[in-house]
Amino acid sequence: MPQLVDASAWPRGEENSFFSLSYQYQLNETEDQDYGSIFAEYGLTEALTFGLDLGYNPVARDRSGIVFLRQSYTMPSGPDVYALELGVGVVDISDNTYAVVRPGASWGRGWQSGDLSGWAGIEASYAFRGDGSQLGKVDVTGGIAHEGGSLSLIQIQTSKPSDNDWVATLAPSYVYAVEDDWFLEIGTSLKLSNGAKSFKLGVWREF
Repeated sequence: MPQLVDASAWPRGEENSFFSLSYQYQLNETEDQDYGSIFAEYGLTEALTFGLDLGYNPVARDRSGIVFLRQSYTMPSGPDVYALELGVGVVDISDNTYAVVRPGASWGRGWQSGDLSGWAGIEASYAFRGDGSQLGKVDVTGGIAHEGGSLSLIQIQTSKPSDNDWVATLAPSYVYAVEDDWFLEIGTSLKLSNGAKSFKLGVWREF
């Protein structure tokens, strides 16, 4: 079940694919703005995953696009999974385009308790941009898998631009299994530093 979650340590698996399309709409007046994203993964081997991460801010018209490779490492004993990732791409800010290099690392662990199963994970990345700025991110995720394939998620998202302080966002969501390989994500978020609230709607597919 953890393989459904985008940007996690688990490998996608050879010739398996994942696609998600989402839009985050701001509910109150802060400096935060709406954001749309497309995320896709394809398993090149059982342990090596190729991915695409696209983002768009329709208000500022900022764009980003990154392709990445993630190598996962499963421990011979125990439930832990580790991964190293390297992404390259471009970011378009205020009509200026810059190259981006984004290394990352992640950890995950699945668990089972009776009929209940779930997972926990940590994903970290640090983006170096061509204009000299950087952006660090650390996300902590916990999830529960329900009967029928639906998921409950809770995520703490943290980020640190090179010219600002760390910010943290609490983001719970529910992923409803529409069919065997189609999922609908409904979520909210609250940024703790400025009280920005948002509503998220997404579509996932695994095939």
